[in-house]
Amino acid sequence: MDGHTVKNIFDDTGYLFLYDKFSYQFYVSGLFDLVDQEKIISDFLNTYSFDDKNPLFFDDFSYYFNCFHYSHQKQRMMNYLRTEYDEHIC
Repeated sequence: MDGHTVKNIFDDTGYLFLYDKFSYQFYVSGLFDLVDQEKIISDFLNTYSFDDKNPLFFDDFSYYFNCFHYSHQKQRMMNYLRTEYDEHIC
C-alpha cells in the first residue's frame, strides 16, 4: 500500500501524529506493503488506543499491528475453510 493512502488512513482515524512519528520506519520496514485492504489498518487503529503523551516505540507498534493482521488473516482463512468443511459433512 502506498504512503499517501496510509497517511490518509491515519489522518481519518485521528492518529496522524503516529504517522508523522513513524512514517520513515513504515517506509523502510514495509510494514503495510502486504496489507491488501485499507480497512485492516483502520480497524487496527480504531481497536487500539494510542496516546501522543505516552511514549511508543516503533517495534511495539509494529508488533501490535502484526499480531492484529495475523489474527485477521487467520480468521478469514478459518471462515473460508469452515464453509467448505461444513458442505462436505452434509
